[in-house]
Amino acid sequence: MIMIDKMVKDYMMNQFKTPLLDALTRYKKNQYCSFHVPGHKDGLIFPEKGRHLFKDVLSIDGTEVDGLDDLYQPMGPIQEAQALLAEYYGTIRSYFLVNGSTVGNLTMVLSTCQSGDQVLVQRNSHKSIFNALKLAKVDPIFISPTIDPETHLPVGIDEGALTRALDLYPDAKALILTYPNYYGMASECVNSVIQMAHQKGVLVLVDEAHGAHFKMGGPVPESTIDMGADVIVHSAHKTLPAMTMGSYLHINSETISINKIENVLSMLQSSSPSYPIMASLDLARYHLAAMPKDQMERALFQVDQFAKKLNNIPQIKRIHPSPGKYRLDPFKHLLRAPDGMTGYRLQDILMAAGIYPELADPDHVLLVSGIGDCMDEKNPIDRINKCLNGLQAIKERQRDNCNMPPSVSHLEIAYEDMADLPEKAVPLNEAIGYVLSEDLIPYPPGIPLVLQGEKMTADGVKSVQSWLAAGATFQGSKTVQTEKVKVYDIYEGE
Repeated sequence: MIMIDKMVKDYMMNQFKTPLLDALTRYKKNQYCSFHVPGHKDGLIFPEKGRHLFKDVLSIDGTEVDGLDDLYQPMGPIQEAQALLAEYYGTIRSYFLVNGSTVGNLTMVLSTCQSGDQVLVQRNSHKSIFNALKLAKVDPIFISPTIDPETHLPVGIDEGALTRALDLYPDAKALILTYPNYYGMASECVNSVIQMAHQKGVLVLVDEAHGAHFKMGGPVPESTIDMGADVIVHSAHKTLPAMTMGSYLHINSETISINKIENVLSMLQSSSPSYPIMASLDLARYHLAAMPKDQMERALFQVDQFAKKLNNIPQIKRIHPSPGKYRLDPFKHLLRAPDGMTGYRLQDILMAAGIYPELADPDHVLLVSGIGDCMDEKNPIDRINKCLNGLQAIKERQRDNCNMPPSVSHLEIAYEDMADLPEKAVPLNEAIGYVLSEDLIPYPPGIPLVLQGEKMTADGVKSVQSWLAAGATFQGSKTVQTEKVKVYDIYEGE
């Protein structure tokens, strides 16, 4: 049983409070004239163009003046707001992040792993995890996830894959998981995977970016916080009413050094954190914690009704959960594109009608509902129906096989050996056997197809070509859109 930190106990705790928002409200009321940064002076100095959009939020865009506390040495409203956050999630410590879950992922790796450590990594992690591995100079061991046979999307790793990895690499320091995946699929293996890792003394670090609302219960999947993961990162802005870049980091184990986490956070985050973002994080926790039961039931009912209406549109197919394999976040709606159409084309059609999806891939479009959506007012189903009218009804079709790398794989070149190696660009279809000097990452969702330091295979080429043909944009690579890739010049093709 985790002992809740004394700082959290001292407040004992009224989840209806919003201490940081209240402090900013007092600041706005009491300040007569600003003689401190920022330079917009509570919004009084600002271009006329756009002023009406920014005016209200600029009035609480403060800095570390008396009464507003300090994110990196909190002793007032920020401390209390973070303590309320930890109490709600049931963690030892919880922190506001103003640089998104990216800084949370960087922090949880850099504060728990040292150079040369063997680290087990779920292969379909976000690019920020791979950047963290590079910065930490660890020795990553990649574990391929199971593939959902209906969507051909990678879900999560299973017990068999983890057992093989632990047998091959018994000295592994940590296991990095992504849960749920970016489509809302929550692997039902994750609890047993976490317990297996802990039995071997392996830390479990979880990028739970899309699961900040998983404490709701009911049809919503369970959080890995409740499964005993050691460090967890949440993108509050993904599913909760927080501003973009607002995220949480949670310490959930006595084995994690609070000092190391706080030191790394203070190095990686801005020294001028955004007070509007932090206040929105305070409110996002309040939104969940203080939501009356009938309102939560209404939100779940509303999203269920929306899902049922999507199910009745013949031109698309809404993907349903696969019992025994994964649960599906009810606030995410994964839609398969009509026959002969890519997900990108379907996204274009929806956007032309004012319906902006979260992401598209070669076969799907993902819609994300809010928790407490005003769907009755917006009535998006009518627009979706109208813009899809006339398209061919969807039929089940044979899908290409999805080829993942081996169950357990290793980089061909260690991160510390990459810096000074010569590089060159080669045509994609001639890259088989070469070791890539860049990551190939279709964005969104930001999951690498082939990693820097991995050897390109025929399956890898086929996968990249498939995404390119469908219209995907690759982030970071300046060559792949022209069907060339950067490789290390010292390795010849096979």
